[in-house]
Amino acid sequence: MAFTVTKGQQTVMGNQRVWQGVITADAATGVVSFGMTNIYAVAATPASAASSVWNVQKNALAAGTASAGDVSITGCTSGDDFELVVWGA
Repeated sequence: MAFTVTKGQQTVMGNQRVWQGVITADAATGVVSFGMTNIYAVAATPASAASSVWNVQKNALAAGTASAGDVSITGCTSGDDFELVVWGA
């Protein structure tokens, strides 16, 4: 697995599902699947990042291919930590 998910929790706000947690990069590129049919928005904050060129894409795989419900993170250094909040359905 390219990423480790910790402290993940989900809730519902109105008609949207919201997921919050910490992602730790074990490789430069990876995909996290949230089991949603569509992701509306992603907020990513680096908690500890050795790289400054990371990129977060919603509804995409690592190669940039569209994939509903997935978040692609690229440009990481092993050990980087990101706090993510994901809104979707």
